[in-house]
Amino acid sequence: MGYSGENRYFSFRDGYCETLPNINIGSAETAVFGRCISRFFRRFSIGCDGFKNMHILYALCCGLSECGRDVYVCENTDLPSFRFGLSMLSADCGIFISGNGCLKFSFFDSSGFPVSTSVLTDIMNANPADTAEKCGKITSSTSFREIYINNLADTFSGTGSSIQAGISCGCRSVRSLWLEFFSGEDDTLVFQISDDGQRVNAYSSQVGFISYEKLILAYSLKLSETGQAVYLPDNFHYVADFIGEKSPLKLKRFSPDGQIPTEVVKQRFLTDPLYMCIHLADNRKNFINSIKSLPQLATVRREISIDSVENIPCGKSILENDGRIIISRSGKNRITLLAQAYSSETASELCSQWSEKLRRIGSHRNA
Repeated sequence: MGYSGENRYFSFRDGYCETLPNINIGSAETAVFGRCISRFFRRFSIGCDGFKNMHILYALCCGLSECGRDVYVCENTDLPSFRFGLSMLSADCGIFISGNGCLKFSFFDSSGFPVSTSVLTDIMNANPADTAEKCGKITSSTSFREIYINNLADTFSGTGSSIQAGISCGCRSVRSLWLEFFSGEDDTLVFQISDDGQRVNAYSSQVGFISYEKLILAYSLKLSETGQAVYLPDNFHYVADFIGEKSPLKLKRFSPDGQIPTEVVKQRFLTDPLYMCIHLADNRKNFINSIKSLPQLATVRREISIDSVENIPCGKSILENDGRIIISRSGKNRITLLAQAYSSETASELCSQWSEKLRRIGSHRNA
């Protein structure tokens, strides 16, 4: 995935769009945006984090309804609970509204994965659809938070007591969600969660920093021990391919920018970090031993500005002797460089080398 482009109001990338700098949109513009989106799906679920964007939520709903689309409204919810509820509503598209100042619309398909670049590009370029003779229904639904919590509790064989681990998160609603299962008061194992609840790192006094990628690999090994094949995205760290040569990891790759295979949708840990971490940390000893068994790996990300992206090999993955480089577009004249290696030092060196290469390629002097 990556940068798709921009229109009058929004910049589009990675399954979401956000307002351009110095652009403020109100209810009227949002309703028109809803009419544009209505061209691509039949039934929608719309949610927002808190009440500050309620006017945007209902304006979007009105635009969709005017074009005959049915809409489920999830007021004041968190993103993990919202994504969990999509399949229960049989929604073709989920749109989660967030952001302070810079408004953000995150788009998900019926399986809970971000929509593809092609769909997002179509939305970016769409004109408002005509209003329908009959408006679609706007139906209030639950936030799914309690349903999500109960479902998580049913998926693991815990003792009923909290798992001992510290929790660090800047979003109060997401933090309280994790505290349903974790004590929040343990310095020997701490989970650090992004504000939207979609990424997590950890720190252990026994093994140090544990990246999100290592958590995913640890859970992948856990699944493989039961005989299951594990599906990971094409851009996931290349080290995973070599682990499968020396362990029971049965790894298959898939493109997150295409039709998501049914087998991938069934792998809940790819879209639900809380689910993954509950199942990992429930047995602290096995979890730490699994992390210790993994090789060292590192990923370094760098944003670079260039004069022109015309000759840049965006969307390419380049495997070198000491690592892998993934190049993607992140703005009009911006490139994201992702370097993967066995050590942070090597990944940083690759980033520096390729940053200079891409700057030269993207220089007007070489155009």
